[in-house]
Amino acid sequence: MALLSTGISRTERDVRYYAGRLNVSPKYLYATVKRVTGHSVTSYIDRHTVPLIKDYLEDERLSLTQIAERMNFSSLSYFSRYCAKHLGQTPSEYRQSLQPK
Repeated sequence: MALLSTGISRTERDVRYYAGRLNVSPKYLYATVKRVTGHSVTSYIDRHTVPLIKDYLEDERLSLTQIAERMNFSSLSYFSRYCAKHLGQTPSEYRQSLQPK
């Protein structure tokens, strides 16, 4: 999905958004991507979102709240859960792991 390479997943992670941009239904987009690639649409969105989050977390000048806002998460709590799921650790833990020991 070339649309994802534009960095749009920084603020848009809803499949309905991408389906709308492509003028197809979300159901059609899910089915087509799964059939063609074997992966879900959300996995592609996440694959483009996680590196953006990592880049932001590496910038210590940004608070976690600022990152969550820039990434258009509805709350800091949701941002933390998303990171825990996709990074295997909370944003704070990820930042600590970047520190030299």
